[in-house]
Amino acid sequence: MYSRVNQSSLNIRGHGVINPDNPDNKWLHARQIMNQKAIGILVQVHGAYLKIYFSRLPNTANAAGIAFALNKQITNTENIQTYEVVAGHALLMEIDWHNNERLSILGIYAPNASMQDNAVFWTKVQEFFNRNPRIRKPDLMLGDCNVVEEPIDRLPMRNDANGAVDALDDLKLALRLEDGWRNTYPNTLQYTFMRTTRDQTKHHARLDRIYNKTSISDQLFEWKIESPGIKTDHDMVSVRYTSESAPMIGRGRWVMPPHILYNGVIKEFIDVEGLKLEETLETLQNQEWNADDNMQTKWMHFQSRFTTLARERTKIVVPRLEKEIRKNSPSLNRRGTGPPAKREG
Repeated sequence: MYSRVNQSSLNIRGHGVINPDNPDNKWLHARQIMNQKAIGILVQVHGAYLKIYFSRLPNTANAAGIAFALNKQITNTENIQTYEVVAGHALLMEIDWHNNERLSILGIYAPNASMQDNAVFWTKVQEFFNRNPRIRKPDLMLGDCNVVEEPIDRLPMRNDANGAVDALDDLKLALRLEDGWRNTYPNTLQYTFMRTTRDQTKHHARLDRIYNKTSISDQLFEWKIESPGIKTDHDMVSVRYTSESAPMIGRGRWVMPPHILYNGVIKEFIDVEGLKLEETLETLQNQEWNADDNMQTKWMHFQSRFTTLARERTKIVVPRLEKEIRKNSPSLNRRGTGPPAKREG
């Protein structure tokens, strides 16, 4: 089990196409995103790659619902315990983590029909933990809240209904949670959801958030809001969480991308300078060993020059390749505005 885990939340707006061979299959895209971004746990079929835990509303096929998708390649998927907190809207998962530690995550999809329903939902979540004091309270709570706590999280700015905001605040106090992204970026204007009204006015909101226990704030880093590449009207929020008992891990050694060997500048260096080195080594092989001028020092200097050149070419070539990939892969580009939406998340 990794001592660091990347937690993410994404509203995928329906299950999409069921056929696994269809390019619009959202679980296929979800798996690709989890691999590319090294996401261990995604809150929102590829049984060999993802392990899914879900809760849905009774008698509904494509409305509401909350799910955890675990990446089997980098996440421990054994000894997992789940609790249905509010059917179709809140699911709690406990998972083994670093060494003998347990991690508790509450995935939420708050109702969006009305602010009154939203307020009732937060109260139900709090009542669940009041009724079950022995169940571990969440280290992280993440998902689509369908309400914002401050006007700064909407554009145009406005206050949300006091009842819903107060109910969420009461839950945060009871569970000792805080908005880690907002604490990290107190003045930043960034949003996870956008809708267009009939008069073509665009409304933005940071509906998708990750709350963390105040006691683990120092163990969280790389807060992000980014486009997921899946057909949805929400952006993905994520954060990395590291264990306090985890060993210090350095940056590691630089590894040259294999394709850089086919770069013209690199090939010319190997041909010209490599031939010179070969001739020099043959000459030194027949001479008396010198501490300052020998086969080992010549080889070291060649390696150093080659590595420096390879690093420089990588910085030039790789961004160019990524630009071409994005240009030729529409699914990786940021989504368009889409049709007007009548209500949020």
